[in-house]
Amino acid sequence: MNKYESIFVINPKLAEEKRKELIEKVKGIIASGGGKLLSLEEWGVRRLAYPAKGCQEGYYCLLNLEAIPSVIESLERNYRTIEEIIKYLSVRIEERKPKKVKPKKYRPRIQEKKEYYERRGGRERWRE
Repeated sequence: MNKYESIFVINPKLAEEKRKELIEKVKGIIASGGGKLLSLEEWGVRRLAYPAKGCQEGYYCLLNLEAIPSVIESLERNYRTIEEIIKYLSVRIEERKPKKVKPKKYRPRIQEKKEYYERRGGRERWRE
């Protein structure tokens, strides 16, 4: 199973109990598909960058979950059909693997000067 982050914005004019029902519905969609909800953060009402569906503000909810891709597809399909949800975004979280860093070979500065002058016009220009 892959790890995902999903954020959705609910219309702030929605009553508190309706908002809770909507969040429970989203949790149910995840559970019915075999996904696992890791955390749910309710950020509250915040101002939108630009008006969306006639709203200047929105109630933000962030979900961290583990699921297969079909669960995310069904979740986004439901986001589209629920009228109270203004915006949404789901992103897969990649596990970072540390890069292998190859150490650079140390070359003394004097060697670099010799090579530079040999390329530019010969050894006679190089003073030792």
